Amino acid sequence: MVAVEGYVDVIAMVQAGHEAAVAPLGTALTEDQLALLWKMADEPILCFDGDSAGHRAAYRAVDLALPLVKPGKSLRFASLPEGQDPDDLWRSGGRAAIDDVLGAARPLAQVLWMRETEAGGFDTPERRAALEARVREVTATITDETVRKYYRSDLGDRLRRLFEPQEQFARAPARPARTAVSRQPRPGAGRDRGYRPRPGTGGAAAPTVGVGGGPYVVLSPQLAASPIHRGHRAAIARREALIMQAVINHPWLLDEHLETLAGIEFRHSDAEKVKAALVDIGAQWDRDGAPDCETMRTELGRRGLADLIARIDRSITTPAVWGARPDAAPADVLMTWTQLIALHRQWHSLIKELKDAEQALGQDPTEANYSWLQDVKARLSVIEGTEALVEGFGASSGRAAQSF
Repeated sequence: MVAVEGYVDVIAMVQAGHEAAVAPLGTALTEDQLALLWKMADEPILCFDGDSAGHRAAYRAVDLALPLVKPGKSLRFASLPEGQDPDDLWRSGGRAAIDDVLGAARPLAQVLWMRETEAGGFDTPERRAALEARVREVTATITDETVRKYYRSDLGDRLRRLFEPQEQFARAPARPARTAVSRQPRPGAGRDRGYRPRPGTGGAAAPTVGVGGGPYVVLSPQLAASPIHRGHRAAIARREALIMQAVINHPWLLDEHLETLAGIEFRHSDAEKVKAALVDIGAQWDRDGAPDCETMRTELGRRGLADLIARIDRSITTPAVWGARPDAAPADVLMTWTQLIALHRQWHSLIKELKDAEQALGQDPTEANYSWLQDVKARLSVIEGTEALVEGFGASSGRAAQSF
């Protein structure tokens, strides 16, 4: 049983083969609706949109469910890709992408823990005490005594795993940095920058250890949710789709930016296929000029990529990024293209650095590596916030221009 936000999302779920789908239709989930869900399934999945409103709705559902959970009756939470709803995901990735998201649904206890620790920064006794007090306060709302006991036990274990390495920092003697994985913090890394990770990311939690005290390599939600780990069936990232759509709709971009496109590294294998074809077509052009949009699409279809191009078009469900559309003015196209390329390069570089920081922290849980991870996540948050501004570039197209 899957609960989504609206009727279009229900239709998408049914098309993807999940016929037991329902929606509260624009209202917050209620106690009566939750009771109805539990009549049909012991652990229904709540699948809200991958935006800030969807994250807030999921956290409200946590507060709604906790006083009502009973032995065997709970919830799971499915996290959609950032900026997508089930209908977007169905159109861009098909049933396999929907199945990936539902298969990775998290239990209620884990989502509660993520919410309470997403701010990170539990590096003082006062902050650790505040988190412990908050956990006690939240679990006290669980009315069933047995469930409350197990929640306190589970969250108590999580607290110990979270705090233990930080206490080791104070006790452990200084060690020389390892060349392969350790790194000194950047200037200002680890300071309070007012950074709060996006809801659902789990934040930059303190270093932790695995079962038996061995090293545990943290895997961030950005990496875990990316096609690098989820495989080719996942949806093509919106930024990658926009870059390719801009070139397909405006092939003249490749007159001067062919090498730029060739040097971009896409995460998704299907995006790489289309990029390779675009670069090859651009390299074979007659010097008299570039083909038009229709000719470009015809050539891509001749190469067997028509389905992939249609998938890219479907993955962009908002008209906000004006500069990638066929009717955009050249000046707006070039401005949007430049911003998309810059953001993609910065994001890709930070994702690689994030992986290095997580591996370093798992193998060598020092304060320096923890601060490095915090710093990378803070910079990623800035990039993701900036990316939301890549819209409205359109003074030449008759739209009011926006800029960074």
